[in-house]
Amino acid sequence: MTSSRSALVMALALLLSAGCSYSVNGDALPQAGITPTTASAEPAGEPKIAKARTVVGVEPCSLLTAADLKGIGPFKKDPARKDDVIQESCQYVLDDGSQAGRTVVAALYQKYEQVRTRQAKGREVVVDGHSTWVLCELSGGEMACTATLAVNANRSVLVAMAQAGGVPEQMLAAMQPLLKAALNRLPIA
Repeated sequence: MTSSRSALVMALALLLSAGCSYSVNGDALPQAGITPTTASAEPAGEPKIAKARTVVGVEPCSLLTAADLKGIGPFKKDPARKDDVIQESCQYVLDDGSQAGRTVVAALYQKYEQVRTRQAKGREVVVDGHSTWVLCELSGGEMACTATLAVNANRSVLVAMAQAGGVPEQMLAAMQPLLKAALNRLPIA
């Protein structure tokens, strides 16, 4: 494991309360607006970007709202910036009926190709015309999934979720509307 991947894993583990690294354990179920790409583990070329978006001046905690997350549960506590763990990120702790709740993280993230290279076991899907790199792994009974959506040549949006006993296909399906909501809140470049 490279040091940059280790740093990401540690940061997501802190945010998601799941000490894990990531690999794919299943395939997301396609939904409207979601297109699986070829089975290649590392797509060649530039990511697909239907409409370039800017992240300049965007507040990470504005990427998702209580209405976006209502299918998972209401806020257990107010969304909070977590820049000390992942730059330009926000942690949402939701009341899903469990004692700890479920954590969702959204971040204005790094270049898509960096994520794709670092998370070589992931796979690409296309969400509303934008390349999205998805990756899930089980660690001690808790599933952690990340989805990184290309928004311009240099930046992406990351959405991550952890769930005890989670099923990757169901978690990724629940994350797809969150990706669309975050994308639609970014200004067109």
